[in-house]
Amino acid sequence: MWATNARVTLTAGGGGDAWAKIVDLWWNHEKAASFSGPAKGKGTALRPKEVSGWIARARNGGPVPAIVDVFSFASKWWAWWVEINPGWRARTTVGVKTRLAKEGEGGWESMASTGPNGLLNILICLRWWYDALRGDEGAMEGWKEAVEEVEWALGRIW
Repeated sequence: MWATNARVTLTAGGGGDAWAKIVDLWWNHEKAASFSGPAKGKGTALRPKEVSGWIARARNGGPVPAIVDVFSFASKWWAWWVEINPGWRARTTVGVKTRLAKEGEGGWESMASTGPNGLLNILICLRWWYDALRGDEGAMEGWKEAVEEVEWALGRIW
């Protein structure tokens, strides 16, 4: 089953308490939706290209994409995350970073998709990003910021 394989991949290799919470939120929501979802996924215009190869392998693991430039991958992930979030979340750009406000009013319907084309793709990118850091605590801050952002959003979506 795609979800069981994905859960194994997401939980392999640690990630901390916040990461475990995100994976649990995702799993529980998928379970409540009977592990089904729409055939079409989130916006792909800014999606990191590594996701396409994973989808082509039916999301069944295989080799982890070689992420040579972690900073570039992280920037692509953030751009994609910002793109797929609801428009009512105010965007703020500081330097080269665009971040989303953790306030405002609006629905989350556009983000609440389940199934293999839902938020799993967001989470698998976070897993790859973490793995590419290879335990470099100095470089971990950006990943932790992304995990905190996703945890905040998932707590409101579900």
